[in-house]
Amino acid sequence: MVIARIADEIKKKRVFAITAHVNPEGDALGSELALAIALRQLGKEASVINFDPVPRQLRFLPHDKVIKDKKEIEGSFDALFVLDCGDIERTNLFKDAPPSVPLVINIDHHLTNKKFGHINWVEESAAATGELIYYLIERLGLRITPDIAVCLYTTLLTETGNFNYSNTSSKVLRIAADLVEAGADPWKIAISLGENSPERLRLLGELLINIEKSRDGKIAWFTITNELFERTKTSADDTENLINYPRSLVGVEVALLFREVSPDSYKISLRSKGAVNVAEIATRFAGGGHKNAAGCLVKGSLNIVKDLVIGAVESVISSGICKD
Repeated sequence: MVIARIADEIKKKRVFAITAHVNPEGDALGSELALAIALRQLGKEASVINFDPVPRQLRFLPHDKVIKDKKEIEGSFDALFVLDCGDIERTNLFKDAPPSVPLVINIDHHLTNKKFGHINWVEESAAATGELIYYLIERLGLRITPDIAVCLYTTLLTETGNFNYSNTSSKVLRIAADLVEAGADPWKIAISLGENSPERLRLLGELLINIEKSRDGKIAWFTITNELFERTKTSADDTENLINYPRSLVGVEVALLFREVSPDSYKISLRSKGAVNVAEIATRFAGGGHKNAAGCLVKGSLNIVKDLVIGAVESVISSGICKD
């Protein structure tokens, strides 16, 4: 069993680095912090190293003295955990060369994971990477402390859309109940995740006014330019979960969010209500993700990028490809 092998490696080794994809969201950051705290319980040295800082909405997580403010993996480590990341290049920490670490352990739940580790534990059926970290902590025989409980509950809450998405199962709810008993406060976590700044609400208002739809109403999308960020005094941190608004429209099967990264590069988030496999669409543009939630980066002018991506989604919907 791969979980047993990982547990054995943890027991044998002493110094660990932990990272995840760029722009870490609730599952990535919560999983990293929970694992780091658990490893320290065992008397190990563990540091979280991410390319991007902690997003505003996740600063309530116990990250002080756990996260190193670095743009690369520096120092000597016995092993590197890469969590919630389908491709090691998405960490943005190893652009020029693979990590010079003797052991890379890849733990993830993405359908499109490239199995880049020396050890790969990829469970597509898991609701969140945090679910796998829960099982690993359990396997190690460690206590779920209140801090670990807060981190892992956050992974489940964010990945299941507040327990609204199709990946919400009785197993997930039982784990959530266990985490509440261990010290996670559902009310406080929900409030922290749901808080909006005035600037974010201004951004949302602009997007709702300018929402676009395909002629048949099956695709809806937002577009966020750097000019809009400047005008509303917001940033990429403020875009979390905004795509749920176009997805909520009656008749919409796929929602898209186009976010400008540079004048000739756009990050696209794709969400579906269940029928369309957006992960397969994202792989056409060198992206990936889950069946109902995926993303990619496409180069070109905004009009060209929109035509390419919307065209790909339209062809899938009209042909029935990538549908269950």
